[in-house]
Amino acid sequence: MLEIKAEDGNFIDSEGYILQLRGVNLSGSSKLPFKPDGTTHFDQSLTFHDHRKVSFVGRPLEEKEAAEHLDRLKKWGFNFLRFLVTWEAVEHLGPGKYDQAYLDYIERMVALADKKGFYVFIDPHQDVWSRFTGGDGAPGWTLEEVGMNIGNIKDSDTAIVHHFQGRNYRRMSWPLNYQKYACATMFSLFFGGKTFAPKLSIHGKNVETFLQDHYIEAMCRIAKKVAKYKNVLGFDSLNEPSPGWIGKKNIGEFSGLGFGKVLTTSPFQEMFLSEGRTVRANNAYMLGFTGFNLGKTKLNTKSVPLWQEGKHCIWRQHGVWDYDPNGAPMLLRPDYFNKYRGRKVEFYPEFMLPFIKRFKTRIQSVQKKFSIFVESDPGSLELDWDEKPKKGEGTVINATHWYDVSVLMFKRFIPWFGVHIFKQIPIFGKKNVEKAYEDTIRMIKEVSIKKMNNSPTVIGETGIPMDMNGRLAFRTKDYSHLEASLDRIITSIEKNFVHYTLWNYTPDNTHSLGDRWNEEDLSLYSLDTPKSIDEDGGRAVRAFSRPYPIRTKGNPEAISFDMEKSMFKYSFRKEGDEIPIAEIFLPEIHYGKGFDVLVNAGSWKFDSKKRILTFKGEKSVSYYGITIFPTKK
Repeated sequence: MLEIKAEDGNFIDSEGYILQLRGVNLSGSSKLPFKPDGTTHFDQSLTFHDHRKVSFVGRPLEEKEAAEHLDRLKKWGFNFLRFLVTWEAVEHLGPGKYDQAYLDYIERMVALADKKGFYVFIDPHQDVWSRFTGGDGAPGWTLEEVGMNIGNIKDSDTAIVHHFQGRNYRRMSWPLNYQKYACATMFSLFFGGKTFAPKLSIHGKNVETFLQDHYIEAMCRIAKKVAKYKNVLGFDSLNEPSPGWIGKKNIGEFSGLGFGKVLTTSPFQEMFLSEGRTVRANNAYMLGFTGFNLGKTKLNTKSVPLWQEGKHCIWRQHGVWDYDPNGAPMLLRPDYFNKYRGRKVEFYPEFMLPFIKRFKTRIQSVQKKFSIFVESDPGSLELDWDEKPKKGEGTVINATHWYDVSVLMFKRFIPWFGVHIFKQIPIFGKKNVEKAYEDTIRMIKEVSIKKMNNSPTVIGETGIPMDMNGRLAFRTKDYSHLEASLDRIITSIEKNFVHYTLWNYTPDNTHSLGDRWNEEDLSLYSLDTPKSIDEDGGRAVRAFSRPYPIRTKGNPEAISFDMEKSMFKYSFRKEGDEIPIAEIFLPEIHYGKGFDVLVNAGSWKFDSKKRILTFKGEKSVSYYGITIFPTKK
């Protein structure tokens, strides 16, 4: 494949073409071990805590099936992969012990992606820190090294874990773990250990240095394996980083995000909960950041401490709270995480940015051409990067995630309702929702332009739950509401002419297990979907398999696609003296029965096997408009 570089807000290949990168996250089940099967729906009582004896070889793709899946993605028109790995997959055996079989497997998958024509960036994925705190990412030993007993997480109620709760697990409750003790503490230590936990050292290093060193070195092990492949653009620094409790104004109050019924424990309550104290937690019904109370529920009724014998809460060690003479917990420093040496702390510039710089330096010491894809805490636009890359060095790329949280959390598609995530307001009216979506993407792109040296913008994650509206599509085989919801998202991205990787493609998705993790079901593909010629196991294919200019010799001006009419329009203008050229993908599902092309000048030809229309302009014409629509029979 041709090498590409980031320049003036675009990805440009070595032949001088401006690229459009459209891809998927591969895959949702990469969060889980392949052996033993880590599907969170299953009771894993016999294997869950034996966290060193796992293997992620086979995630994201079983080797014998990998080519089939990549061919399917190529047929749908994708040319870009956000390739998921986890820290646990690399270093589950223990600190400094790396799974060589997994590293070799990753290299083979990247080589196959190169052969099949996919650009790749590696995503070190995490959600709410680790599998053991209700998500995925970090090895189990990270919790043990700070003194936690993984076996006590369930009874201490310090994390919400799917397989512990079984049928009682409430869908989309896993993000609440960002407010729970185990996850919030680990992120606070990872980013702010030197500032907020100076007394906690592990093997002679402050906990922050210890955790970051191991994480970065694990990713460098992958970087060394894939450094020679031209299709690898670089690495994400960390998926959806969380500040933990850093920046909380008052840890005596709950200040989290929630949808539906939520247990709203404050950080202070979580702290004494971790020491085996029973907590009367508020039940609330929340819509985002606001809600109302519905009574109380007792947590940790068995008085089980999270800590290993002889250990106790890290924050009590640092004087954040203690017990009064009667043995009752008392909060001593409610603004502990909000102020440091008398001044207010800011998460991104003081904690996240130094981490990104460390990560970038180490990854680029392996391969200087690797770019670093970065994102801030979801729902915020905190990114800022003012360093310009040195000659021959990869840059820093805005890879912010974006979802309509109302669709994601409630799993309902309501054409006239949406949420503007950055303005944190509900939107009413179909046209207003469309405008809000476009505005959201524009705001993300403006960060790239104004705060990140005009870097390219990649929407690292976006998508929809395929089981929305009560799993209606599975029962009726009618995916029209899913197509409408996904089309609305992609259309807003196209209008801003940015790149994206949809969440997600899970090769072992089924309608009953979804993406096999925490009852999420966003995969574009399912084993249970009929394998028709057009759709081939896909869901909402008409929305995501759409025409687009793969690469253009010239400057793109505008792009639009009417999914219902299969009407595609693209305009671009000549740059310099070179004759303009555009290579446009035309998917089978929209143009399999033929198409017509209208152009103001120039000529075109069509490769029916690759489904690429190549348009060539003329020397005397500077501006081009192309319209493509299905042939009327």
